[in-house]
Amino acid sequence: MSVSLRKYPYPYQAMLAICSDLDETPNKEIYFETARYLNTTEETLLGKGVGLEVGNTIYFEMPEHNFSYTNTDDDGRKKIQKLIQSGHIDCLHSFGDFVNDRAKIEQYWSEIRQGERKIEVWVDHAQAPTNLDNDIMQGQGAESGKAPYHSDLTVKTGALPFIWKGRVTSCVAQNAKRSYRALFNKKQIKASLKTITLEFVKGWLARLGNQKYAMHQANKVLRKTQLIDGTPVLEFLRCNPSWGGVSMFDSARGIHQVLTKSVLDALVANAGCSIFYSHLGKIFTEEEPFQEKTRQAFELLASFTHNNQILVTTTRRLLGYLRASEELCFTTKETTSHVHIYITTIASEGDLQGLTWNIPSDKEPVLWVNDEIYTNITKNTYDENGVQSVSIPWLDLQFPNIN
Repeated sequence: MSVSLRKYPYPYQAMLAICSDLDETPNKEIYFETARYLNTTEETLLGKGVGLEVGNTIYFEMPEHNFSYTNTDDDGRKKIQKLIQSGHIDCLHSFGDFVNDRAKIEQYWSEIRQGERKIEVWVDHAQAPTNLDNDIMQGQGAESGKAPYHSDLTVKTGALPFIWKGRVTSCVAQNAKRSYRALFNKKQIKASLKTITLEFVKGWLARLGNQKYAMHQANKVLRKTQLIDGTPVLEFLRCNPSWGGVSMFDSARGIHQVLTKSVLDALVANAGCSIFYSHLGKIFTEEEPFQEKTRQAFELLASFTHNNQILVTTTRRLLGYLRASEELCFTTKETTSHVHIYITTIASEGDLQGLTWNIPSDKEPVLWVNDEIYTNITKNTYDENGVQSVSIPWLDLQFPNIN
């Protein structure tokens, strides 16, 4: 057999990130306990943790009832910085509702970049002035000469390569053929058929040249595009595979309608890769943030991970893996006993994690990265199809002590 690059890290068949906008998160206790619940197996205010790998977003000036960097205290800000450094806060959700001038942007940008690890993902928020999209999200962050303009500082410098500008699909599996089957709900036939029809129409509008829905037609997580000021970016697509449409069940109060067996089965069956759109800070009550049905949904997702079906990771790690794998070129050379794999890349070592090649079973692998032998590789056991492979190991993020 010839050497080939697997779609996802061995042994997984699909990838998923839960990209949660922190809108309406009521306080720091809920914010940090949600992180502990999702990323550890400890007892938390929300229940016993599910031990996944899930990031979160952060922003600055917001109304008092919204947790944010400026609304919390010094302890909260220290914990935010810890989670940025561990990779568990990985998205900047605009600069907030009330930030509308360059001086504050520069101040907050400097504050958020004080550690070694930087936030590299931008997610537009509602109609925040600093949003980078000036159409769907009505921002001026990329309009040169406007008061909230900042893309020269944040994006042109290369500091924020990954940008979300408001596009959400109902299809569960990206980087795969568009599929509507998981959206059908026999208990909600009329509503689910409406959602399927709307998604179908978006695809056809894209085929007819509609630029708003171009990403829906391709159904890929990432595309190369540019901001209104000409700055090149990698835009990503999020999905909310809800039978009620992209704006239904996009919160902790409704995620049990999205993290269902049929949706997760569809993600696996289609070998898909998705970034789920949600707001996990929109809880039931402060006294009972998650209900039992919410916990059961996350436990179901955890079972797909533990069974080596879906690799759940942060938005930044998923995007970095996709960028590295999509841009990767490699050549091979076989000898009697070895297969040499040569790659040339500018990707960081972290973004190379998980790359996996199927190889002949009678060969020992040797990986070369930028003309140097890469020794940290793992020869995997045979997969379900009896294929041998070799991987750059995927290393789990380590959740810090934030008690």
